[in-house]
Amino acid sequence: MAIKRTKNKAKQSEQVKYVRQGVSLHKKVSAGKTVDKKTTVREKVDVRKNVFKITFEGKPKKLIESVSYDWNDDSRGFELVTVIRDGIDYETFESVAVKTPLRDKDWAVILDTTLRTLVRYKKDNKTFAPKQTEKIIEIQQLMQYGEEVFGDKENFHDWLMSENIAVGGIVPGDLLDTSVGLGIVKDELGRIEHGILA
Repeated sequence: MAIKRTKNKAKQSEQVKYVRQGVSLHKKVSAGKTVDKKTTVREKVDVRKNVFKITFEGKPKKLIESVSYDWNDDSRGFELVTVIRDGIDYETFESVAVKTPLRDKDWAVILDTTLRTLVRYKKDNKTFAPKQTEKIIEIQQLMQYGEEVFGDKENFHDWLMSENIAVGGIVPGDLLDTSVGLGIVKDELGRIEHGILA
């Protein structure tokens, strides 16, 4: 009995270690495959990855458009993480961009790229890198938050693209290319929301 328990514990810890180390996965397993007791850890992880891919396939545009600034529950957070890791295509990005007052040159700065690259992405409907996708989602969340604070899309857009004393006499929209700048804009929106005006 004691020997069996020891063996099981050893197997268990070996499996956990295997998963935690994030060993690169080589074997492809179809999502429909039944995972039985004999299936290796590698296959189990692979199956989970494939199921994840299938679950979110074709949904990024819908998810991005409905994303809210206050998404803080795990299930939706995991969905966003998956979309960010996979990247979004230009068509999905465009569905976000058209609802903002930001021009192509603004987006090029925010996404740390060039106008020429954006044009190429549009032509080929290319997929953005995870860091760029994350920035697009953060901008989408900021837009949703700002519109809610101001109660009007146009008023928020005017505020975002005009010089503002509260943020050092600069245009809030010019701060969106860095995480710190994005935080400053969010903080200022929070003050406006609570009636604390500079």
